[in-house]
Amino acid sequence: MSTELESYKSFIDDVVGIKKSAISTWVEKGSFPEVPDNIKRNEILSTLSNEQRTELAKIIQESNESGIHDLLVLLNDNASIEYKGVKLPKEPFDTDLNFDFVARSEGDSWPK
Repeated sequence: MSTELESYKSFIDDVVGIKKSAISTWVEKGSFPEVPDNIKRNEILSTLSNEQRTELAKIIQESNESGIHDLLVLLNDNASIEYKGVKLPKEPFDTDLNFDFVARSEGDSWPK
């Protein structure tokens, strides 16, 4: 397998690896870090039930992943990408970056 293809796969898998939102984790936990800017947020979170915090955390996580998806659409349509010093191939599996991100996020294997 070519270095470029391996780098493409690594890029997508690394993006999948950073998709988890710290904010959604804090919301689900019920507490942002204890700093002055978060006092009001933590007060509001303390009024929510576990179920409400879990649902809000899901919404925040989906929003985070949507932002990643949209950025990948922009990059796919308008940029060439160099990752770790290697120029990535354009749509090596005949799919867009955002499609590959979603597929790998859902646990799909790489095409042969």
